[in-house]
Amino acid sequence: MTKIRSLSEKIQVFSQLHEEGNLILANSWDVMSSRLAEQCGVKAIATTSAGISWSLGYPDNQLADRKIIMKVLGLITANTQLPVTADVEDGLLTVGESMEDLVQDLYSVGCVGINIEDAQQGKSLSIDDGAKRIASVRAAANKIHYSLFINARIDSWLRGEDKNPEHLISRANAYLAAGADGIFIPGLDDLSICRLISGRINGPLNIMAGAGTPSTKEFFAAGAKRVSGGSFFAEQAYGVTLAGMEHFVQNGQLQPDDKSTLDYMALNTLLSAQ
Repeated sequence: MTKIRSLSEKIQVFSQLHEEGNLILANSWDVMSSRLAEQCGVKAIATTSAGISWSLGYPDNQLADRKIIMKVLGLITANTQLPVTADVEDGLLTVGESMEDLVQDLYSVGCVGINIEDAQQGKSLSIDDGAKRIASVRAAANKIHYSLFINARIDSWLRGEDKNPEHLISRANAYLAAGADGIFIPGLDDLSICRLISGRINGPLNIMAGAGTPSTKEFFAAGAKRVSGGSFFAEQAYGVTLAGMEHFVQNGQLQPDDKSTLDYMALNTLLSAQ
């Protein structure tokens, strides 16, 4: 593994990965899942807000304590040489806080980038207000000379509010003009629309894969530069655990998963390998 010594170097590497494209991010939620992603060959670590929130006892949806989440992010960044980008939902600010508080926290734990939503209280902001949110993050980062990679999330497709490609293109370019580095449209799985949007926005497009969606290869061919897994792997991990626990409680025997190649020693070794 190439050792990247400084946060600024990691940010440069992360930005370059978007220029190159074909960036697959298998979202993780703690040190172990991040190490597993690293073992699979990812070029950067991306977190899932849902996975972190669930592991800490919070439902996903802006309910987690940001300071606790930052401790998790700090543990992840301390245990990998790869760039780490964080899903911070809408910023997770408390009363009286500003984006400067969020950005300072991210800088302190060594994150190279964020996904930040353009919604509030379950509804998408106007394009102007969404752009102002991005601009406030960029201004806060510039203030401390921090080239944070801002992946601006557009929620109107996922929420079913507006799937008009022209609306998405206008919103995306407004966010890029306000200081975003990339655009994330979760839920977008129409390759023709993906191709249209990617060709008309002034930055890299991030798509979220899902069960039954096109493959990463197809998304990349349609112009996406980055494809992420969202909360899928956290959901899968908890689902497999639940099935195993139910079998043990109901039948009194442990049932190994034939597909699993991990045991106690393998997991311990993963955490000793850094």
